[in-house]
Amino acid sequence: MKRIRGLATALLAAALAFSMVGCDKIKVQQGIAASVNGEKITIEELDKQLAQYKEQYPQLFQGKDAEQRELEYRRRLLDNLIDQVLVRQAAKDKGVDITDEKVAQQIDQLKAGFENEKKFLEALESANMSEESLKKQISEQMVTQGIIESLEVNTTVSDKEISEYYEKNKAQFVTKNTKRASHILLKAEDEALAKDVLAQAQKKNADFAELAKKYSTDTSNKDKGGDLDYPTTPYVAEFQAALDKLQVGEMSDLVKTQFGWHIVKVTEERPGGQQPLEEVKDRIAQIITQQRRSESYRKYLQELRDKATIVIYIEELKPEAEQKKPAEGSKETTPAKSE
Repeated sequence: MKRIRGLATALLAAALAFSMVGCDKIKVQQGIAASVNGEKITIEELDKQLAQYKEQYPQLFQGKDAEQRELEYRRRLLDNLIDQVLVRQAAKDKGVDITDEKVAQQIDQLKAGFENEKKFLEALESANMSEESLKKQISEQMVTQGIIESLEVNTTVSDKEISEYYEKNKAQFVTKNTKRASHILLKAEDEALAKDVLAQAQKKNADFAELAKKYSTDTSNKDKGGDLDYPTTPYVAEFQAALDKLQVGEMSDLVKTQFGWHIVKVTEERPGGQQPLEEVKDRIAQIITQQRRSESYRKYLQELRDKATIVIYIEELKPEAEQKKPAEGSKETTPAKSE
């Protein structure tokens, strides 16, 4: 009797397993990669993200281990898509609302960094993205940020914590020599005007600041004589290369970048070295607070995963513990034989 019961249990388990495998195959045939609390993630969506990575980082998918790396990235990308769905669902419950208007404002800020609409669209194309996919990406980022801001985090950082962080991470606070520059920017199509302005700037006793106020198209600093202050983010490569060759008081020839024609002048240089603790206290406090936010978000995301019903239908993308393995001593699984 016990043998019969044992056999019945084994047969039932095998039937259920076979049924689940069959269900997975049907879902894959329908183009569904996974579901999160009933919300579908399509294979098309997953493949688009993988194609984008391949376009941006082709070297990652070359060589003898290319196939395994592709599988790892595909698994990682699916994990990210699952997290995005979880966060989007949580945002709805929390009342975090990201409107189309807010996304459009972010797009406009990005566009402002380009010479014109055409340059912006070319940059998107080179990144293998459409404006629609960019909107979706920005919306996801804003939703995530909204969730992070909704989590309770202790923002009080003690002097002791700041001092300990500084001592452990002194290398983070070593600066290189930094140059302060001014520039005059002219449109790419105005090369003749750019040459004329350069000739004026090269004259003895020429007033660079006045020329910047008169001719520069960079409205963010032309009224300050083209002063860019000390950089907080990297310049584009062509601009930086020209800047690196100049000493204080020297001026470049015309420099062509994606923004147009630049005339660059170095006005000051700040020596590098170890920054003192007092100078970086606020920055360290921000770093520690951000670390707390990141940890809080990581824990929250894990809680969402623990509560969620997540089903992955693509066999090779499932966690290893869930992947169906051949029975010991057999060459194929039972489902494979039944195909």
